[in-house]
Amino acid sequence: MTAPEPPGAGDPAFYVPIGRFQGASYARNAFTKGTEEEVGALRDLLDLRPGDRLLDVGCGDGRHARRLAGQGVHVTGVDVSAELIAAGRAAAGDEGVEVTWHCGDARELRSVLGDRSAGFDVVWSLCQGALGTSATVDPLVAAELAAVVRPGGRVVVTLFHALFAARHLAPGDAFDPVHLVHHQVSEVRGPDHARASFDLWTAAYTVREGAALLEDVGLEVVDVRGVEPGAYGRRAPGEVALDDPELLFVAARP
Repeated sequence: MTAPEPPGAGDPAFYVPIGRFQGASYARNAFTKGTEEEVGALRDLLDLRPGDRLLDVGCGDGRHARRLAGQGVHVTGVDVSAELIAAGRAAAGDEGVEVTWHCGDARELRSVLGDRSAGFDVVWSLCQGALGTSATVDPLVAAELAAVVRPGGRVVVTLFHALFAARHLAPGDAFDPVHLVHHQVSEVRGPDHARASFDLWTAAYTVREGAALLEDVGLEVVDVRGVEPGAYGRRAPGEVALDDPELLFVAARP
């Protein structure tokens, strides 16, 4: 089927109206149920310790950020949705954890962070929160991620796996085999049991193309493995299967 054109590099982020609709109901998304496993796997993979500085870009309601903040990591969360940032701030207050929050577009990350835009030990974008939303936008976001991590620090991203996407199209989905962009119309749940449909675009990658995206902005890929929500730790380094929905890359800044 023919899909609408994905947003361009200068277009508004398409997730803004979705975040506005969901707000605190973001936690109802099925993929959020794997947060504990993901945090544990990432903490072990990166050897995260109390006092480390972590930047979570496209943090949603800060589901990863809040848990790591409770373990002594100094966490900053950035999201383009003011409503999701508000939900995260409220949840952090209820949980008694401290997270630094910024609302802004990942394409302008250094401007969003201001004088706090450098020196992070780890910078990540998970679950297509900021990276993986558009093939034209992704290089801009990747460059910003690379710019704010310290030398020797690591950038972690998950990207939609192109081989999985092409093999498992759902009815009504469209996949562009030239530009590797997946489109779907997704029903999203909001407050008070409300539901609304939104266009979602996801840039998909092979291992080679995901590595190139990071290497083109000066990073060195040190690990890649296949993952899915709630199962970040199931694969060994370098292990990717055709039915892994996402690819998790760890890259270092020289």
